[in-house]
Amino acid sequence: MPWQMTGRYVAPCSCDVGCPCLFGELDGDRGWCSGIIGLDIHSGEVDGLDIGGTKVVLLADWPRGFLAGDGKGRIYFDNGLSPEQCAALEPVLGGQKGGVFEAIAGLVPEILPSERAAVAFSEDGEELRVTVEGVGVGIFNPLMGPTGERTRVLHAAASFRDDTFLGKGGGTHFHAPDFREWESGGHSEMAEFDWSA
Repeated sequence: MPWQMTGRYVAPCSCDVGCPCLFGELDGDRGWCSGIIGLDIHSGEVDGLDIGGTKVVLLADWPRGFLAGDGKGRIYFDNGLSPEQCAALEPVLGGQKGGVFEAIAGLVPEILPSERAAVAFSEDGEELRVTVEGVGVGIFNPLMGPTGERTRVLHAAASFRDDTFLGKGGGTHFHAPDFREWESGGHSEMAEFDWSA
């Protein structure tokens, strides 16, 4: 296989809690949508090159909503990635090597040149954060059921989300050149992943 990766992602967006795209709606809560997918890659390889321990964030804006497509995005590679790892991951994340990112690339057809930044994941109790230095921070605080279990959505509308933990993204904010400045209306999500193509 050309590539494989395992890890977890955090994906807050500008929508309110329970983002409409989870349920197949085309329009975001504000008539537009902005969000990130922060990847904490625990293990994996691309064409034999090890990518384990790397961190990457895709920032994107959509004129209507995620599932309506026509988005614009940029990939932020953590400073710790080697030039070879960046070169290997860029076509994967851009959808040219198939798998889940091919579907995402269909919704984000305009990818601006990638950038380097310090990308860090941190945990404080139940809260999970991904920070892109100088650009923004994404936050996930899990929604909990009445007996303390995390709230989940199974088989959501987007194909890469078979089992997703829902959360609150309050405090999430991003401000990057060429993109809309935004704060989360409250939605965030997190999932463990094992993807390949």
